[in-house]
Amino acid sequence: MSFTAVWPISDEHDADAADEMTVAAPEDVDILLARLAESGAGPAVVEHGDRGLITDTEGLLGAPGATKIPDHDVAAAVHGGYGYLTYADPEHDYSTLAGDPASPEYRSEYVDYPAGAGVPVEVLATALKEFLATARRPTAVTWQAG
Repeated sequence: MSFTAVWPISDEHDADAADEMTVAAPEDVDILLARLAESGAGPAVVEHGDRGLITDTEGLLGAPGATKIPDHDVAAAVHGGYGYLTYADPEHDYSTLAGDPASPEYRSEYVDYPAGAGVPVEVLATALKEFLATARRPTAVTWQAG
């Protein structure tokens, strides 16, 4: 099993700067989170290769009904010393982690995390390692409505 993470990078010289990583082993999750903690790294869109595709009925990526898209919406970030994660799939409404009440709100161009949704980076690592192994919403963390 594996997942691919793609994230933007703030770069004053390159408006389209981004990075990507395929995560195939638990130790790769730790490397990914270190890269997401680097200056300028934004939240990563995470697509698990062992999950299904659904028809894009809303036309998010072209004409409605013409394209297949992942059946899940997952984004992970490291910001201000905290880890952030969002998750949605056909069985689960969009949600964020229930984290440390002291964790700040984190807003980006692609995803917003409310205050209190940040967890220790080690907790985020545990959640992503579980997602890697199961291709399902992690159960080792507590979720709240997004």
